[in-house]
Amino acid sequence: MRFSLLIVAALLSLPVLLSRCAQVAQPPGGKKDTLAPVLTRSVPINRATNFAGQTILLEFNEYVKAENLQQKLLITPQDSNTFILKELPTALRLNFNKPFKPNTTYTLSFADAIRDVTERNVAKNPKIVFSTGSFIDSLDVNGVVTDAETRKPILGFAVGLFEPTDTLPINRKRPTYFARTDSNGIYQIENIKAGRYTVFGFQDADLNLVNNQPGERVAFADSILFLGRTDRDSLLNVNRSSANRNLVAFGASLKPRITRRERTDEVMGFELSGGVAAYSLKITGVANSTAVRTTPDTLVSFQESPTMIRVYKQPDRLPGDTVYVALSVQDSVGNTTDFKERVYFSPLKTRARDRKLLTAEVLPAPGAPIDNSPASFTLTFTKPVKSFNPALVSIFKSDSTKTLPLDSATFRWSNNFARLTITKRANLADTLTLFLKKGAFVSVQNDTLPRQRLRYRINDPDSYGLIMGKVTRPEKNVIVELLDEKYTVIRASYNTPNYTFARLRPGRYRVRIVIDANGNKRRDVGNIQRRIQPETVIYYPGDKNGFVPVKQDFEIEVDF
Repeated sequence: MRFSLLIVAALLSLPVLLSRCAQVAQPPGGKKDTLAPVLTRSVPINRATNFAGQTILLEFNEYVKAENLQQKLLITPQDSNTFILKELPTALRLNFNKPFKPNTTYTLSFADAIRDVTERNVAKNPKIVFSTGSFIDSLDVNGVVTDAETRKPILGFAVGLFEPTDTLPINRKRPTYFARTDSNGIYQIENIKAGRYTVFGFQDADLNLVNNQPGERVAFADSILFLGRTDRDSLLNVNRSSANRNLVAFGASLKPRITRRERTDEVMGFELSGGVAAYSLKITGVANSTAVRTTPDTLVSFQESPTMIRVYKQPDRLPGDTVYVALSVQDSVGNTTDFKERVYFSPLKTRARDRKLLTAEVLPAPGAPIDNSPASFTLTFTKPVKSFNPALVSIFKSDSTKTLPLDSATFRWSNNFARLTITKRANLADTLTLFLKKGAFVSVQNDTLPRQRLRYRINDPDSYGLIMGKVTRPEKNVIVELLDEKYTVIRASYNTPNYTFARLRPGRYRVRIVIDANGNKRRDVGNIQRRIQPETVIYYPGDKNGFVPVKQDFEIEVDF
């Protein structure tokens, strides 16, 4: 009886033992496997012609597995043919649902999807090229993609060839042929069929080969690409490729839209989908007007942030009144979008504790080192200022009560009286105080900015450096720009053959010139809708990282 039980137990444990024996694993001990799987055979063989099957087979010299093959396998030219993957011990079989297109050269690139099962070593990007016709298409396109802002190469940027006869817009379709850039920004699209193509590139952050993400960087070639022909009318399949089809990528400009409207009994806000460089608001009509008004129909508004425009109710207008306005916004590249809007306010009164008080951000921040020739301060208010008393603003040496005389040229308002720049040649030493008395600023909601005493340290004149140089370019209009480490423009000089950027704090800067092709005295970053390329930017090489180091009491010459 006992012997029978032992036999039964052995039989029950046999499947478990067999399953463990079937697992592929590295044997204990020995040297670690660092070798990548090698493709030993494929069906069809590489560069085969007249292929009529629907099954692709890849055999390797060791056990392999596929990781995310449906997403990582790149097939050009693109089509809707799908496949079912079958994993074998040392092979992968792809069974396609439909026949391949006739007389077409296909390229299957597997990226890093194929690995061995022991150490996950990646197969060295096995690639198969085959044709369903009698020859292999051998045309190719290559080039470099650089960023319009930094002029540095971009990694992983998708560059595609689109057929110009396609009626779908580029941001709704996949390219016929494509490639992604390497770490040097280089792309190469191979085995292309003779024909006419438009060249378009995009960031493709979601890896779906469709330019459908708002704000993705884009790039395009100015003209139609003609491949494999002697002229525009010939269809001869001659070996004529296109080298150095370089592209410059820039941020795509999208038409802004109003995404949200905020209302209280005093304020209405329009939030937009993208940043606004400038705007205008004009009243076009009034309805439901029952209040007696002594002032004309006007609205007080300002740009609270790059994406928010706020409008304030006039004191003698009822919340239920409706004002029709034309709102026009302009983005950073000059595109203008017009909206027709109704402005009205909530009948529910705002509680006092919920009302935003008038405050101001002051730059430079108190305590920061500043220049005194001239000293400059920027006050950005949380709402527009209705009245300003300059007599309640003073500048003086911190250990003295004698103030500097301030006139109207000292103060410059912008953003509909929501931003104030105070500029004054101080000629002081050591310290400076900016004193804002209570009542100097009264908002459109009749609250005042609290009293503020802001102290600053004045830099010694010898603590600065200087960058100067000459511009001898043949172009008619050239802008010289000085940038910080984050590519923010801090100084600019327009059409000045001998330029100077003086009183620079020690640090690392970048210097570049912009070829102002249209003469509008600003750098245009490109517009895909209007097919306008970004204006050419040329950086001074500087050190190995592209910087121009500035030391105190030191002059550097940078010529272009």
